[in-house]
Amino acid sequence: MASLRDALAGRMQLLVLQLEQQGSLDFRFRDTIQLKEIQGPYFFANLLPNFLSDTCETLRDLTNLVGAESMNFQAVYQAAIKLKGATASLGVCRMARSCGDLHRAASNRIPIRCACAVNELRLEFTQIYNRLEEIAQLERRLVAIRGS
Repeated sequence: MASLRDALAGRMQLLVLQLEQQGSLDFRFRDTIQLKEIQGPYFFANLLPNFLSDTCETLRDLTNLVGAESMNFQAVYQAAIKLKGATASLGVCRMARSCGDLHRAASNRIPIRCACAVNELRLEFTQIYNRLEEIAQLERRLVAIRGS
């Protein structure tokens, strides 16, 4: 069991390191992983899938908002703030910066910049989604091993 646990933890660390090196994650992501020591073993195993699901939903909403005939800048602004808070808190720093771009574009009521920022967010999320999903799966397996 220990060797499987070590292999899973090693794979997870490698994925995090790769995402850090490409500038997608910062130190907050590792800090969040460590919170399971305080919050309990299921904390990170539940947090990451919820983040992925909520982010998919928010990006879907933003895509609809910027594609509307008459853009609701207040709704775009609020969604950008929500997503920026989630991404920054978790350490998904590249997306957090793009949320800032979207926030500024919505504040200045510039539709084309809003659309570009949402496209950038969708691209960034697409690029990291599979790796974050793999990290979530590895964490669930680690929790299951600890529980047995």
